[in-house]
Amino acid sequence: SRGIASVVYPLYATVRLPHPMDQALRLVPPTIGTHHPDGPDATIVEIGANDADQLVTYLLSLGTPLRVLSPDHVREALLRRTRELFEDNEGCQSR
Repeated sequence: SRGIASVVYPLYATVRLPHPMDQALRLVPPTIGTHHPDGPDATIVEIGANDADQLVTYLLSLGTPLRVLSPDHVREALLRRTRELFEDNEGCQSR
């Protein structure tokens, strides 16, 4: 399979996962991102995508806390999407 190193994407983002490298590699395979340890309990991952919306969809699918370090417009897109999800579900009650 082709990894991030062999594909040129128009957009790259750098994210910090609060997981050690071995766990981060299970969440984001090396075919999807490049990984660098950030201490013993966190990993920095660079992930490419065609656009911010595609990248945000992927990041949300990970189902784990994360921090978008750069670029700012990807962080803003992630915040916008999570606000929309929250607002869409605010006030809903189990039936």
